[in-house]
Amino acid sequence: MSALEPDDPRSVGEYRLLGRLGAGGMGRVFLGRSPGGRLVAVKVVHAELLRRPEFRDRFRREVQAARAVSGAFTAPVIDADPDAPLPWLVTSYIAGPSLEQAVTERGAFEPQAVLTLAAGLAEALVSIHAAHLVHRDLKPSNVLLAEDGPRVIDFGIVRSVDADSLTGTGHMAGSPGFMSPEQVNGDEVTWASDVFCLGAVLAFAATGAGPFGAGPTPALLYRVVHNAPDVDAVADPALRSLIADCLAKDPARRPAPREILARIGPLGGDSATALPHAHQWTPAGRPRADSVPTLVVPPPAAPPAHPRTRVDTTRPPAPAPADVRPTRAGGDGRRGRRAFLLSGAGALAALGVGTGFWLNRPAAPDRSDGSPPAPSPSPSSATPPLPVPVGRWPLDEASGRVARDTAGGHDGTATGVAWQDAGGGALFDGTGSQIVTDGPVLKTGEGRSFTVAAWVRLAVVPGTFATAVSQDSADASGFYLQYSSEDNGWAFSRPGLRAVGRTAPAAHVWTHLAGVCDGAARKLHLYVNGVREAVVEDTAPAPATGAFVIGRASFGGRPRDFFPGAVRDVRAFDRALGPARVAKLAATG
Repeated sequence: MSALEPDDPRSVGEYRLLGRLGAGGMGRVFLGRSPGGRLVAVKVVHAELLRRPEFRDRFRREVQAARAVSGAFTAPVIDADPDAPLPWLVTSYIAGPSLEQAVTERGAFEPQAVLTLAAGLAEALVSIHAAHLVHRDLKPSNVLLAEDGPRVIDFGIVRSVDADSLTGTGHMAGSPGFMSPEQVNGDEVTWASDVFCLGAVLAFAATGAGPFGAGPTPALLYRVVHNAPDVDAVADPALRSLIADCLAKDPARRPAPREILARIGPLGGDSATALPHAHQWTPAGRPRADSVPTLVVPPPAAPPAHPRTRVDTTRPPAPAPADVRPTRAGGDGRRGRRAFLLSGAGALAALGVGTGFWLNRPAAPDRSDGSPPAPSPSPSSATPPLPVPVGRWPLDEASGRVARDTAGGHDGTATGVAWQDAGGGALFDGTGSQIVTDGPVLKTGEGRSFTVAAWVRLAVVPGTFATAVSQDSADASGFYLQYSSEDNGWAFSRPGLRAVGRTAPAAHVWTHLAGVCDGAARKLHLYVNGVREAVVEDTAPAPATGAFVIGRASFGGRPRDFFPGAVRDVRAFDRALGPARVAKLAATG
């Protein structure tokens, strides 16, 4: 949980807001307190979504679906107002991480813990299906791990089995890698589809990876339909057999949720339901009822001094060379919700916090200040020389655990890094590799300017955030030069604030990223391959006094958002570089 930001509401309906739990493409999620003192999760939608005529109906449908479901393993709806100026939804607060977060941070679960998870999720599906609903988006990020068992959340794309599909012909709703073959093919979706998704979720919990691998979405969807799932890494034979049966291509061959419960009993005995193995997901640092203050700081008497946090999509019309700027079929390369195309059919993944709506980012708006886009930089002999960086890490070592800083003496300790030949840089595995200095390199607080730049190459386009360069603070990184999975784009970020570029990231392509913080103007600029692609108001210039890090970020006091791929020639400057210098920097790498 983080503190409320200046433009966050202090109350919604009768619920006092205590802090921010997260934000996604559909809205912000807050920790709140009911009039009777109960902790709740409050989801408030983004104002810009109300321009979509179908939005309120879909939000109302989510509320109705969630209210129709009862049971110990779902998060019940307490209150909602789909007709409010900003529609909101209140559910019970679940004090636990998502399954995705738990596996990413702590590794694959023990077999008995997976059985515990399977029992809870199967019981949740019994409740959902008893209400004549199909969830259709059961995935690791939609499973919260409470101390007394898992909870299924996000009923945004649920549908009644008695109703017409919410999607048009040839379109699918769900998340690649955790969709059933019938979802991919656009066939009839029944309760058996949720069982297939359950099998994929259990495989992820047992092995740390999805049963259909990783990679581009079309390849993932093809494997879901045509390839056998990879469950060989599931060590326990009985658990492996259960997961394989759930992942049967033929819906008629998959076990019903009650059959799964019957099979788990003999495998786990009382331990499958008494949850003695939940220590693997016991929440750490999550607010509890006895640890959250009752009193709430009242809202300020005057409006906040700085403008509302937003992502500015201002971009100059200057494409980089085609070989380093791949684009997505049928789009402009920038989306707030990822749209997936396979054989002419769009498979829309619902990403973010508690959302399941199909939301594509609109085209980039005009600049709010009325000024024209900045011209593309044209380096020439008149370009001012580059200043000396305060830190430069070529990452051209052949071996060892030391990453040399050839400019400022801030050598980094390399952990889990593989060194590449011939300028290949340092290879990070996306799960634990990192390079960390002994202390800070940049001063990043109020009024401070700086620039960070790096050449990066993704091994895969990940389904989570991936940070190439950051600098730690007490709770979260002070800045992130990263890939944003929520936007499917490169980004220069603060916690809760991102300047997102238009270039569509692709695997195995070297890309030059530069993040420029102009402290005097309170702006964050993102440059991709020497071209400025985004500018955003810097509303949170908090100091980051921790280590300078290559290959990951930190959030909630923990390392996360590890980078899957190679990084080389990382540079840090204690000033804001202008467009010509950034272009020159990209040209010299």
